Amino acid sequence: MFQVKICGITRLCDLDAVCEAGADAVGINLVPGSPRCVSITLAQELCRYAHLLGLQSVLVTMNASMQELDHLVTQIRPDVVQLHGQETPESLPECMSHYPIVKALSWTGRESEAELAQQWLDAGREELSFLVDAYAPGVGGGTGKIAKWDLLSPRPTVLRHVPMLLAGGLVPGNVATAIATTACEGVDTASGVESSPGIKDPELIQKFTTAALNAFQAM
Repeated sequence: MFQVKICGITRLCDLDAVCEAGADAVGINLVPGSPRCVSITLAQELCRYAHLLGLQSVLVTMNASMQELDHLVTQIRPDVVQLHGQETPESLPECMSHYPIVKALSWTGRESEAELAQQWLDAGREELSFLVDAYAPGVGGGTGKIAKWDLLSPRPTVLRHVPMLLAGGLVPGNVATAIATTACEGVDTASGVESSPGIKDPELIQKFTTAALNAFQAM
């Protein structure tokens, strides 16, 4: 699984910046209404170019139907699928049985959050990670809100069994502290490296990636 993911890529040129910075994954957003949502055609182009650069491509969806997921995965062929809504294992089409899954969760102490995580653990998916993001119902991430790090240290029992990725308000100036505080296995940012929604800043990508990788090395 990735250590540093730059999410919400909307331009091919931003993939070059991600690769040069040393990050290892990019998020391609297909959540309707998101300022970073791209067309299927552009998602295909981004995915192909990411593979040429040696980057993992992560398809970000939210509460898509089984038929919609089947269509997106078949058309785009990502390396990983990130589910950013209230999806359960039973909501996945058969074609996704072998895909690595990143299940996004907010973590505010609500019982429903732990119950959803447990459903995924009980399903026995071999390649599963949890991505903890800030609570932002109906949005699907990218808000710039900071997740509640204090609730992740020590790590909640239900989150201890698979890799934990951290998102939510991560920027170059706080990502090292976030990693040290939560002992997460990976980090994910979108708005934290942008000059405007969907437009990445190469300098911020470099600073974020360098800070994150140094923090992981120091763990």
